[in-house]
Amino acid sequence: MKEIDPIQLLGGWFIRIFEAFSWRDALDVSLVVIVITYILRVVRETRAIQMLRALAIILVASYVARRLSFNTTNWLLSNLALLWAIGLVIVMQPELRRLVAGIGEQRLLAGLFPKSSLMFREIAKAANLMARNKFGGLVILERETSLMGFAESGVRIDAGVNAELITSIFTPRSPLHDGAVIIRGSRVYAAACMLPLSAVKSDIQGLGMRHRAALGITEETDALAIVVSEDHQNISLALRGQMTPPLSMETLERMLADNMSGGGA
Repeated sequence: MKEIDPIQLLGGWFIRIFEAFSWRDALDVSLVVIVITYILRVVRETRAIQMLRALAIILVASYVARRLSFNTTNWLLSNLALLWAIGLVIVMQPELRRLVAGIGEQRLLAGLFPKSSLMFREIAKAANLMARNKFGGLVILERETSLMGFAESGVRIDAGVNAELITSIFTPRSPLHDGAVIIRGSRVYAAACMLPLSAVKSDIQGLGMRHRAALGITEETDALAIVVSEDHQNISLALRGQMTPPLSMETLERMLADNMSGGGA
């Protein structure tokens, strides 16, 4: 009887798999990997990731019990996995909202559905309210370059863009008035965020820390930065390391629409 070579047998098995593996299978697997990776990125470092790990352990234990014909144990673990999955959906409600919002903020979809002019009106209105009330303010709008690293230095807000909300954040006695507000997509994502200061000191003599931070973030990224001066009660817009002269509410709204729709120039 001819002896079977296990290495040759294993090699033949791999060859048969690759011969049957088409480009559709490769695309299918790639899509699954992308979806799973995106979900894990959303829920990492949250309480949901702990429940996901526990659910994975329960499913593995249930599979082992089924293979060993431990029927009672398998029944118990299967029902526990179902209850755990229901609880996971309840606990993950904030993460699921982030997941859906994140899909809507993707560049492809953002190009198909430009940001609403109502959002720009609310931002311009907030800047005007702050200027009239002598509140200093710094609002950063994310474009192509991610601002997550800067947003993580602040306090998570995750609320709709609203003039009254933005104005209240920069009220002098507010605990969040220091730092910047970062807007991602169509949401006020975080407040009290720390930003890099501009290193081009010769061009910014006489400007305050908010103006330097506005120039700094626009030098490092393609973001837009709206600065409200509490001393001069005026509004400026920074883009690509350059600061505009004082703007009216209407001009600011138009410039935001021009630069944010489709990613800007």
